[in-house]
Amino acid sequence: MATPRQPQQPKKGGVGGFIFTLLILAGAVWLLMLIFGWGPYNTGDEGVTPTVSETAAISANTTVTATPNPGATITAPSASTATVTITPTREIFPYQLSGDPEAFNSDLLRPGLGCDWLVIAGQVWDLTGKEVPGMTLHLFGEIGGYAIDQTTVSGRAKVYGDSGFEFALENVVVDSDGSLYIQLLDTDGSALSTPYAIETFADCQKNLILINFKQVR
Repeated sequence: MATPRQPQQPKKGGVGGFIFTLLILAGAVWLLMLIFGWGPYNTGDEGVTPTVSETAAISANTTVTATPNPGATITAPSASTATVTITPTREIFPYQLSGDPEAFNSDLLRPGLGCDWLVIAGQVWDLTGKEVPGMTLHLFGEIGGYAIDQTTVSGRAKVYGDSGFEFALENVVVDSDGSLYIQLLDTDGSALSTPYAIETFADCQKNLILINFKQVR
């Protein structure tokens, strides 16, 4: 006759108990991490120097010291920058040329001089168009290899009018532009006009250059 088997006591713990234990341990670790700021809960603020944004506004009373940086361009704020434009004032002389210089054959007014002579001549008029004798004319520059520095007085060459003047230069009938200048002066030698460049020609039909001055103020 068989003997009935005694029921066995269930094993303590088993798989369920093991899982329960792990959950408790995991909860404890999570709690410690949360309290002490470990792992992903580390904010990273300790030992970090705050960084000031470069775009932070600077108050009007703040003094800014710029460190030189080769190649850098420093632009001052428009609110504190004043732009000053200096425009040179061109001096307006009382006399200017009356029209453009004209070139003729010297035989028209100075027959006998021939083609070897360059003649610079003209007249001087005031505001009303009246002829003004006694004005000083200065001819200067370099032409044909010759340095020129001569003066004359209006009224001495009556062939051109009561205020006519004339310079006669031999052996310099050549092409030039910007080499020879003429200027009107007062009796003290002060300028009454700007110096004007004279264009000359290697042409007997253009060896007399007429230049007239007129008062403008």
